[in-house]
Amino acid sequence: MKTDALFYKLFRLSPKSLFRLVRLKIDGTYAFESITVKTTEKRFDGFMKRTDGEGPNIFVEIQGYEDNMIYWRSFREVCIWHEENESEKPFILIILFIDEKYDPDNCKLSCRPPCRLIRKNLTDSLKKLGKKAGVLTVLKPLILSDSKKDREKLPELVPQWEEDIRSLELSERETMELTELLLYAVVQRFRKLSLEEVEKMIQLTPLDQTVAVQELMQIAEKKTRQETARNLLSMGKLTVKEISRVTGLSVKEVQALRKTEH
Repeated sequence: MKTDALFYKLFRLSPKSLFRLVRLKIDGTYAFESITVKTTEKRFDGFMKRTDGEGPNIFVEIQGYEDNMIYWRSFREVCIWHEENESEKPFILIILFIDEKYDPDNCKLSCRPPCRLIRKNLTDSLKKLGKKAGVLTVLKPLILSDSKKDREKLPELVPQWEEDIRSLELSERETMELTELLLYAVVQRFRKLSLEEVEKMIQLTPLDQTVAVQELMQIAEKKTRQETARNLLSMGKLTVKEISRVTGLSVKEVQALRKTEH
């Protein structure tokens, strides 16, 4: 699961949280899903279709990297989707930037009401919600930086975020899902955290069954295999293919490690 999957799981669990985050006032009930534009094989991060009546289709892009063509590309995919589906329904295109630095601010396209383009950055959107972020609390780790200063804040912040989620009085299943998403957001933002550090911060049990911790364990296991490969390379007695078989790393991974040793 990557960062865009975090948003997918959150908005699928609570579609209204997306509207709250981007301050969109809209009637009706919507369902959040992912769709693929067949012609280009481009998958939208999210697509919302009203389930209790007529209303605009909502296309969602979560942007977490630099792309100067993001606006052109997003409008193109919306147009192609309408063409493929022979649809004349109005649309709302939401582009949510994880960080404002990813917004190229070069949009030369516009649309006429009732169609709309909504562009927001996550940090500003969450700050406007203040302490009452509700289920959007799970996204708060993403607006911190992976710096020593922010890592030192986590032992205080994570239990506080977890308590905010538990105070929502949701079902046990929903609370568990949101807490897992919070944990995953922490792991995604703070790549240098160890499993021991995560265990000290969060009360979720059983911790080892969550996607986030399984990913941490895989990272730790891979680091161990990489260290073994480095030791074998330094001995100079085994070929790259032999080291690959011993460690379970791919030949390309072992070759990359050999290059860093020189």
